[in-house]
Amino acid sequence: MPINSTPDERFTLGVELESYTIATPGFRISREMAFPRKGVGEHGERFGRDASVGTEYNGRPFQTIREGFFLLKAGLRKYSLKLYRTKSTSRIRRQLLLVGGWRDRFAGAHLHLALVGEELTKERARHLAWHLHDHLPLLVAVMANSPVWGDELTEIASNRVERASRVYFHPIARRVLTSRAMDEMTFSRARKTKPATLELRVMDSNIPEFVIAAACIVKAAALTWRSGRRASNLISHSAYLRSRSDAARRGMKAHLCWNGEWLTARSYLDRFVWVHRDELEKMDIPQDVWTAFKLLKKGLNGSAILTSAVRRAHLEHPQTWQRRFAKRYMAALDHLLAGNSILDFIERLGVEVPDLDDVWLGRRRMRLA
Repeated sequence: MPINSTPDERFTLGVELESYTIATPGFRISREMAFPRKGVGEHGERFGRDASVGTEYNGRPFQTIREGFFLLKAGLRKYSLKLYRTKSTSRIRRQLLLVGGWRDRFAGAHLHLALVGEELTKERARHLAWHLHDHLPLLVAVMANSPVWGDELTEIASNRVERASRVYFHPIARRVLTSRAMDEMTFSRARKTKPATLELRVMDSNIPEFVIAAACIVKAAALTWRSGRRASNLISHSAYLRSRSDAARRGMKAHLCWNGEWLTARSYLDRFVWVHRDELEKMDIPQDVWTAFKLLKKGLNGSAILTSAVRRAHLEHPQTWQRRFAKRYMAALDHLLAGNSILDFIERLGVEVPDLDDVWLGRRRMRLA
């Protein structure tokens, strides 16, 4: 079960989430823009336009994991126009489709990491990136969420990472950190409206539970750097590229390298939780996020969930499978953002909900979960 310890507040995190949309009443999947009603935005929150896929949400910065989880779900909920009173019964409504790819454009989830009360210089960001870099394949596996490409289901967990890495988030070596916008991890210089941050760009767009699970992984590795400990995983660049590619192709079924030892992604996640148990104890992680971690331990990430949902819709009626899937997804996401659990989301997509009672993380009877 989640612990009741004081939340650690030495970092500020921010989430940028790009998205496809589903338009009603036809339940069409497209890149048409979605915006909430004017005036509902909060300080530090932005509902914007992405140059590639269309809709982009920039959440309010947060310091604790529980705060971030609440803010992300509350912010995304504002896109659901059915929440607002209107006299029109024929108005087109667009809900978000939080996937990494669908047609011919990519939608990502970007995480920003800044220090609290002090400046993150480029040199300090380089040392921080040293601790994060070799865990990026795990983040790819956790956040893989684009099995559909060109309106067809593929065998690839993240078509976004597989197809776009050379252009949109170019792999870098551990010792390299630049401010180039198209690197997988970049140093974003301070502006009047935001502090300097380390930005991670390699993850697919996804539902809040998996986004915040990735934020937990990033924050745990960052706290290791903050405490002066050595990086938990250091591997050769060739092993890193191999891990990253396998994570993109197979998601949580991939094999990743940990200090020269090759592990399944699920075993890698276990080891990460165990090695970073002290850092995770400092976070107030909601139960729904621990549930997401347990699903990942079972091999069920966003890509696996989407694959099962799409296959069911296709088996029911091959000619209208996209409409059937989109209708279920819209209802499931509305239900999720209304405060229900990720297990409810999976069930409403028509996917079998796994038994998580005997799933453990790190070690059996571990106090964290």
